[in-house]
Amino acid sequence: MVGLEELVGRIYEAAAEPDGWPSVLHDIGQSVNAVGAALAAIRNDRWMGWRCSPGTPPEFDAYLRSDAPTRSQITTRLVQANRAGFVPDQDVLPEAEWLADPMMAEFATPAGLHHAAATAIHIPTGDLVVVHLHRQKALPRFDASDLALLDSLRPHLARAGMLAVRWRLEKLRAAAEALALVGLPAAIVDLNGRVLAANGLMAGVSSWAVWLPGDRIALIDPAAQELLRRAIRELREHVALSVRSIPIKISGSTGAAVVHLIPVAGRARDLFEGGLGILVITPVSGSSVPGAGMLRALFDLTPCEARVAQGIAEGVSLDQMAARHSVTIDTIRVQAKAVFSKTGTHSQSQVTALLVGLARMPVGD
Repeated sequence: MVGLEELVGRIYEAAAEPDGWPSVLHDIGQSVNAVGAALAAIRNDRWMGWRCSPGTPPEFDAYLRSDAPTRSQITTRLVQANRAGFVPDQDVLPEAEWLADPMMAEFATPAGLHHAAATAIHIPTGDLVVVHLHRQKALPRFDASDLALLDSLRPHLARAGMLAVRWRLEKLRAAAEALALVGLPAAIVDLNGRVLAANGLMAGVSSWAVWLPGDRIALIDPAAQELLRRAIRELREHVALSVRSIPIKISGSTGAAVVHLIPVAGRARDLFEGGLGILVITPVSGSSVPGAGMLRALFDLTPCEARVAQGIAEGVSLDQMAARHSVTIDTIRVQAKAVFSKTGTHSQSQVTALLVGLARMPVGD
């Protein structure tokens, strides 16, 4: 069995490198005869990331992605216990309620698991970290000596969680600053639209955005703000999301701009990575028409759609585009309709107003 000192050292190593968590959790579980152990992060009442020991049944992943956790009372009762240590299942719910809870009824019991011990750790950023261990059905409950051993590890797990969050934010700040180097205002936002980090150029976007109480940001254009609100809400989803590009219309002396919300997904099931986005504001200026490569990057257009969008911005008619590219007018109309949908416009004139003068910026292949 791994020594306590070595295990503590590996806990801190896993904070910097999430791939180390499965083996660390395996050894923690082995130290108290648990067949499975998991470390999971909750943000805004949603499981955002998790790591499991190799002994954890594979169904656990599907369980966390389902709606069952929202119906379970186990985590709520664990938090309500308000104990700075590991809590055994008998102190969370009575036996009958424990077995009837969705986590047990829909995951643990079918997987041959019964007794458990868990702890909830509050992180200063608002995240909640839960460490959960399960035993096979034939084994007894976690006793006082098991809980004492786990409690000796808890302070290190808590510090490792705080370090992981801090390093994550530093990486995101670096990403925002990197965008400033190419002249792009950028901010890191959470599920509530709260700005966690921003580069200096965000101070100059008052033509399109305003700061709200609680370090939140909102777009002045009501239609664009509604689209941004929906895009931020979609950051909750576990599936990989594409970039959301939102046009801000010209208003009075204010020029147009495009807002991009880039999901920060990280690697699959990485702790603390989900539920965040990089918000980038690209002003529209000058008189040039953006290239097809930029249009594809900004609005997630296909090559053909980008070609049609560019033609519209250059004043080329749909009939002319069909003849130029040897396709039917119906094909061009379908592609134009896709351009309207992806750019948030409803007519060729709106597409032209949005795209003409879009500032050029470096775009990867």
